[in-house]
Formats: sequence, C-alpha cells, structure tokens
Amino acid sequence: MRAAQVAATILILLSAAAAAFPAFAGSPAPAEILRAYVLEHRPWTDVEVRNLSLSAEPPKTAPRRITVAKGLPGRTVFSMEYENGPAVTATADVAAFDEVVVSARPLRKGMPVGEEDVCLSRMEIGRVPAGAIRDPQAVVGKILTRSLGRNLPVVDRHVAETSLVKRGRKVTLLYENGGMRIAATGETRENAYVSNAVMAVNTASKRTVTGILIDENTVRVNR
Repeated sequence: MRAAQVAATILILLSAAAAAFPAFAGSPAPAEILRAYVLEHRPWTDVEVRNLSLSAEPPKTAPRRITVAKGLPGRTVFSMEYENGPAVTATADVAAFDEVVVSARPLRKGMPVGEEDVCLSRMEIGRVPAGAIRDPQAVVGKILTRSLGRNLPVVDRHVAETSLVKRGRKVTLLYENGGMRIAATGETRENAYVSNAVMAVNTASKRTVTGILIDENTVRVNR
C-alpha cells in the first residue's frame, strides 16, 4: 500500500513539474525529483524542498541514482548521478512533516477522550514530541492523565487505559465523612468510565446519588 501511494505521488509530481518547467519536458525539475526521492525513502507524510542550489546544470533526463551525502532533514546535500554526464551536487533546505494526534479543543484531566476531542495535524518533525500518537483511534476511550489546551500534541503519557462500566452494574457505594466510612450496595444509572463521575442508586434507600467511579466496582459518593 505504501509503495503504491509513493508511486502515485511520484507520477503526479512528474506530471506537474513537466508542465511547470517546459525546459525539462519529459523530466521533472530537480526540486521535485528530490522531493519524490525523500518521500519514497523516508516515513514522512510530506516534504518541502527549499532554497535549492546545483553544482551544475543537470541533464534533461531523470537521474539514475540519488544519494544523501549529509543532512536530511534540514540543510541537506544530495548527489544526483545520471546515465550521461557528471554527477550533480544538490544542496537544499529540506523540511519534513508528519501527522500527529492533537487536541481539537481544551481537554480536562480525567475525562475520557471522544472522537470529537482529537484530530490529526501536520507538524514539522523537529517539533514532534517523543511518544506522539499518530492514530486518533489509539486514544479514543482512554482517560487523560493531564489537562491539555487546544491544538496540543497528545503523547502516550497523556492517556491511560480505562474500562467502561455499563448502566445497571452492581457496585459498592462508599460514603465518607471525616474519619467515618460507610459502604452500601448500589447500581449504576448510566454508562461511565473509571475515574469519572457517575449516577448510581442506593438499592436499600432507592435514593439516587452521584459520585466518582474509582474502579469498576466502587463509587465514592459525593458529600
């Protein structure tokens, strides 16, 4: 799948470059050749080649071989070898980008992450933090371990596994007042994730209470 996508990208780039640079009809511009090469040989989702300089005018044909002498990303030196003619050294600023999961809005610590809470955002790889998550589904349903502002990367340490406790589950209700603790039998009135608020009914008194689901079987009742 990856190879097919790269091949399609290269074909599009070749067609666009031939139209934009008539002098290179039948062969793309050097910047587009280098961009296609980097996309094929690196795992990045997008690349920009800027401030390109060449040691000599390249032939009107595509190079048979490209190597990276140094850099990538950043200030990069390429060697472009051709069937007929000397190798051409190309120097350029290469910016590489990836897509990472970011918060779509301010998110509160302890809340379960919904599909509408996160989205993918294009980010230069030098700014991508360690542990960044690339798949939104990898965080949906998990609990945030810290609050996040809008449009901030979500990394693996920001989320924790949790379980969904469904409505009607038998639970222990904990009533705490100072040093006193009372336990009672209850039943959840709604679906809820561990560490989040939940409504429950005391099966003895039939009173509905709210509290925090501290684990799959226990609700700490709010005072």
